[in-house]
Amino acid sequence: MTSSNQHPRTIVVLGSTGSQGRGVVDSLLHETNLGSCLIRAVTRNVNSAAARQLLHDFQTPDNRLSLVTGDVYNSQSLHDAFRGAYGVFAVTSERTSKRIEKEEDMKHELQAGWNIISAAKSCHIQHFVLSSLPNMKEVTAGRFKKIFHMDNKFIIEQWAKRDLPAVTCLIPGFFFTNLSRPEYCRRENGVVRFCPPIPGSKSVQWLDPVHDMGVFAASRLHPDLNAVSFAPSVFALGILQTKNKNYVVAGPKMRMEDFATIFERVTGQSAIYSPTTMDEWASAASRAVGPGFKEDFCQMMEWVSIAPDDKICYGALDPADDHSWNDLHVRASTFEEWLERTGWTGP
Repeated sequence: MTSSNQHPRTIVVLGSTGSQGRGVVDSLLHETNLGSCLIRAVTRNVNSAAARQLLHDFQTPDNRLSLVTGDVYNSQSLHDAFRGAYGVFAVTSERTSKRIEKEEDMKHELQAGWNIISAAKSCHIQHFVLSSLPNMKEVTAGRFKKIFHMDNKFIIEQWAKRDLPAVTCLIPGFFFTNLSRPEYCRRENGVVRFCPPIPGSKSVQWLDPVHDMGVFAASRLHPDLNAVSFAPSVFALGILQTKNKNYVVAGPKMRMEDFATIFERVTGQSAIYSPTTMDEWASAASRAVGPGFKEDFCQMMEWVSIAPDDKICYGALDPADDHSWNDLHVRASTFEEWLERTGWTGP
């Protein structure tokens, strides 16, 4: 991507103190195929504890990591952060500092996406890498029309592909880190209970959002390759090979009931898989973000519970349509790998 007689290229990372952005920052700084690229980590408050920790954990000896102030709801701040950069890793969130009181409030994510794309366009960003999700209205043949947080990301993806010269999308599965939330996992009478409202026999795709989004965007040494070989990555492969492609960042399908079995084997703690009811789950999941999110949560899990077993990516794709391994030679983490990497021992 760079040569010795070129100035180092700059890549901007949004959501840098969140799980996805943090992993991308880490991997970009270690991606030898990118040369000595400069990373601008965008955060609302460069003096926050999370921002200072990011700088402490990942700063390089040659100071290639910088913190810059930016807010996805402030267009000018994004223009300032993107100016002169080659690439952007963008992520939008359905969550905001304001409570989602009604479904209409979820449109805030579309405004954020529009601001990001407008800034990328005006700043002539050459490679735009976006964390996206499928069009669930289409995937479910119109049965589930209120999975707003997924459909909004798909809309943002379409805007990006329309307005920007080169867009690559990473499509994550369910986050293992969600297991820290009580609607996913809790400890009852000394036993760890995995409790999403999905049948135990149903197979679902998950990932480690920190590690896996990072290595797909900018790979480190791949464990299946020899010690001197490096897997390519989206930013390293560049525009010609990844333009307008989508890559599924999700591990192999695993049965929901296997959470308990694998957790017991790795940690030695007692565990069960015992789903809550759909209404109980949606009420608990929406409590922190607001009642306007409840139906979204409920419809997402209702669909996941019945999604076609022969499809991947939330039922959106045939397995043959995912070219992640052929292009990037990386795979997302299994639950066992995530447990061993993070040392997570339950709630």
